[in-house]
Amino acid sequence: MCGILGVLNNKDLKINKRQVKDAAIFMQHRGPDAFAQWGIPNKIELAHLRLSIIDLSKESNQPFFSSCGNYVVVFNGEIFNYVEIAEELSGLGINFRTKSDTEVLLNAYVQWGEKCVLKFNGDWAFAIYNIKDNVLFCSRDRFGVKPFNYALVNGEFIFASEIKSILSYFPSLRVPNYNIISNYCRNSLGAHTSETWFNGIIRLLPAHNLIWDNGEIFINKYWEYPTNTLKDITLEEASKTYRDLFINAVNIRMRSDVPVGTTLSSGLDSSSIVSVVSKFHGPKQQTFTAEFKDANFDKLEKLAYRGDIEIDESVVVRRLASNLDLDSYFIENIDLDFVNELSNIIYHLESGHSSYATIPLSKVLDFAKEKVTVIMEGQGADELLGGYVLKSFPYLVFEYLKRGNFKMIMKEYFAFKKYYSIGQSLKLLFRLFNNDLIERIYSLMMGRNKVYGPKLKKYSRVCDYPIEPPNFDDGFNRELFKSHTGGLVNLLHYGDAISMSKSVESRNPFMDIDLVEFAFRLPFNFKMQNGLGKYIHRVSMIGIVPDFILNNPLKFGFITPLSIQFDSFDNKANQVLLSKKCLERGLFDEKGIRSLISSHIKKQENNAPLLFRLLSVELWFRRFID
Repeated sequence: MCGILGVLNNKDLKINKRQVKDAAIFMQHRGPDAFAQWGIPNKIELAHLRLSIIDLSKESNQPFFSSCGNYVVVFNGEIFNYVEIAEELSGLGINFRTKSDTEVLLNAYVQWGEKCVLKFNGDWAFAIYNIKDNVLFCSRDRFGVKPFNYALVNGEFIFASEIKSILSYFPSLRVPNYNIISNYCRNSLGAHTSETWFNGIIRLLPAHNLIWDNGEIFINKYWEYPTNTLKDITLEEASKTYRDLFINAVNIRMRSDVPVGTTLSSGLDSSSIVSVVSKFHGPKQQTFTAEFKDANFDKLEKLAYRGDIEIDESVVVRRLASNLDLDSYFIENIDLDFVNELSNIIYHLESGHSSYATIPLSKVLDFAKEKVTVIMEGQGADELLGGYVLKSFPYLVFEYLKRGNFKMIMKEYFAFKKYYSIGQSLKLLFRLFNNDLIERIYSLMMGRNKVYGPKLKKYSRVCDYPIEPPNFDDGFNRELFKSHTGGLVNLLHYGDAISMSKSVESRNPFMDIDLVEFAFRLPFNFKMQNGLGKYIHRVSMIGIVPDFILNNPLKFGFITPLSIQFDSFDNKANQVLLSKKCLERGLFDEKGIRSLISSHIKKQENNAPLLFRLLSVELWFRRFID
């Protein structure tokens, strides 16, 4: 909902107040409704850009001070259960002068200190400064929905919602992190690590607090996933509790003083959100769907599915819109200037991203921003409930193998192969092992190493999920944890970056803390059953979500036509990769790039995902380094 920026030092160094403002303005898209700045000369400067969502009055603008005058906060995000927390604080004798969640957050810190974050159900990145003690308390939400970047330069500490503001204040940090970029090219490593694409600029990881205390930095993790499975719960009991938690997750995210809409695909996740909204908040809600008329999906882009399955989400969405009486909009993705669209997205991502769905999402939100300020999205359900069936299926088999239940293995096998490719599932399994040796052998067999130039040739493998997960008593949950703390954080990063680039706030009901904690305690077979992912969700939503959605087994994952962008040497994307400017950087080898493009054009291999990543790297260099 906002952009935050702060500069502190403990050495009485000069802080350039005007330069802080100039740096903050680079994030104006995050907060077009108000800008304010506060500081103590040569000690601290805080800046805030506001996108007004709750309590639109100017009294809720930030930096926001406590009633005692000793604490000041800059806050990006929403505390969705702020109403309940405000009631609790009022019972303790605390008075409120606004109706904002910002004041609730600050008073919660004054009352409970660092433990206040355990009370919050929401998405946040904030910094609270104790004026008397010269201590800054910073926090990032449990799942990494909201960004918090920081750097320490010659005794000065700087933090910001976006890296471009840090670069504006400290241009010397505009130095590529080649190892992280190399990992992105090879393994699609994204924004779920502490390292960024810039040397010296760091991300505060999800579920972590950072304390700056008179020049010293202390970081600690304040929350962990539950690891003990509920052994005796029945499916009926679980589905009733899950249903109540999901409905509440949607309802509290409808709290807003500006219009709320939903990005809608044919999938179960977003369809469930609009179904709950329709039931509890009435019809005619606004929904927004990307449409690819006459989309040219290459055969190699559909390897995950059985050969005769067609990808056309708009038919299902139109049926749902009619069923629920939605005010639905379909945004056609035609005549895209692919390279320029991608370049603009990379500017806001401040890195590459492995998902090319970023482009249609950007187009959808370009349209939606004229009608709503808040967007509900279905992000997070798949990683929570085994929705990526291709990835989850092998681990389901492992769980039944451990129990010697071969009957269930055969049942699930035949249900799975009815729609999905066993070969693609096994291929993903090897990738999910995250094994350095397997990756190197694969790259050697596919000739991928020949693509890279001297600056990316040597690299150190970075794990794309926490190396030491908690000790789960359910192996299936352990694998979901890797997705939830790995790839999902990367998806949340692009959801926030792209929505905020349009001055739109994204909300994700499946990231609700109560829902996540309960789901991680459920047995594996409640999550995947009969070839269906998200089984508990399907059962829980009976009577709310139409049957034709609940019974649809397919998960397309917002598939976007991509192969066509690289199917000719004359295509603009390939011309960028083969340009003199690109090849002279030492990132890629010309012969290797030409070979990669050639095999893609000949349809020997679908190299579009890799070419997309290489193109993203070159466009990033043009936006941030050149």
